[in-house]
Amino acid sequence: MPQVTIFNLMEADPLLDIAEAVRRALTSMPELQINDHEIDLVPVLAPDSFDAATARINVDLWEHEARTKEALQELATRVAKAFQAVAGTNRKVKAVIRPYDVGRSGWVSLGANQRA
Repeated sequence: MPQVTIFNLMEADPLLDIAEAVRRALTSMPELQINDHEIDLVPVLAPDSFDAATARINVDLWEHEARTKEALQELATRVAKAFQAVAGTNRKVKAVIRPYDVGRSGWVSLGANQRA
């Protein structure tokens, strides 16, 4: 499941529009097999006293043979441009897309009232 975290958003940012633009960018390369319904987007607002001139978008993906360095670089560019298209081209953005090996990663997903 692609996990997307966008840091340093401002309270005035149109969060729903940014989320939709980033989601469309992430699914814009069908060969990478990123499914819209699997994207877990988490916006993190900057504190009032913090100048959030730069937003950072982190995306974590399972490794996949089609997710080459070149493809992920193109995807990062698309995500950054999608953010700027909504937030404004005057906003700086860093997009980082990291694949990790599901076979070597530990993870769990628990529902409500479940314990590991």
